[in-house]
Amino acid sequence: MNRRELLKIGAGVAVATATRAQQTPNNQKTQKIDAYSRHLQWLRSPDEVAEAALEMGYDGLDITVRAYPGHVNPAKVGQELPAFVDAVRKHGLQVVAITTNITDADSPNAEDILRAAASVGITYYWWGTFRYEAGKPVIEQLDTLKPRVAKLAALNEKYKMTAMYHNYAGTQVGSAIWDFLYVLKNFDPKLVGFHYDIGHATNAGGGGTWINNLRAAGPYIAGVSVKDSYLEKGQDGRDWRPHYTPLGQGNVQLGQFVAILNEINFSGPMEIQAEYPNGGAENAQDKITLPREQVLGAMKKDLQVLRAALRQAGLA
Repeated sequence: MNRRELLKIGAGVAVATATRAQQTPNNQKTQKIDAYSRHLQWLRSPDEVAEAALEMGYDGLDITVRAYPGHVNPAKVGQELPAFVDAVRKHGLQVVAITTNITDADSPNAEDILRAAASVGITYYWWGTFRYEAGKPVIEQLDTLKPRVAKLAALNEKYKMTAMYHNYAGTQVGSAIWDFLYVLKNFDPKLVGFHYDIGHATNAGGGGTWINNLRAAGPYIAGVSVKDSYLEKGQDGRDWRPHYTPLGQGNVQLGQFVAILNEINFSGPMEIQAEYPNGGAENAQDKITLPREQVLGAMKKDLQVLRAALRQAGLA
């Protein structure tokens, strides 16, 4: 990436930031927090899932549109998603986002999923993930992604959807944030953006790199997921791997994270991903090995920790 390309990114970020600032002033309404239905897949009916989310105090649900044990079968999304969403909303919960396995416009069931989601007023979905090929120049590989992103952006425009690209710590495209921002820079952030995972971002740039990355990607932060962890050596003694923890017990600087969200005028969906050991709920299992009260109680504590941080930042 040369100096001219970096300047283009900066200019695009400045314009998009100004646009979003006009749309979402700092005195915006309280930030809502969704439960991630992946951690509730041991509950099968939409009523059970909604009741659990309400019991914990969440404002809404991000629903998994994935093969079993996902809550909605992608092959039957036209029938199952509207029914599931309608049942959840009858409990007073919001449903603005879904989790999918869509990588690009040619992914199986991609248009069916977007059509069904749009029909019930859902506007965001989880998107990804691209991977690098070893031995090939990085920028050339990123350039080859642009037509695929353009095709997906066109599909999103058709259905008035925003694709949220999830970042992971590691070697995938987007782990560095800057690399995928290079791809996104000429696209409308209302159509394609990041699903910014602060847990993965911290592990990828624990020395503070995540701070500049979050600010740089600001207008392209479509949604966020919140988890906590710390790095520990694997059993082989070489690789460092995340040890997931309840919120507030790992290396995520939650207060600084939400303060920057306020600074960049973030206005998208927010969810908690509870990936620490929790009776199988952390791994999307359809059965749990701990009492229901214990599993839900842990996720409720996460919500309380996040809400406290949001209050300090003026977002709750």
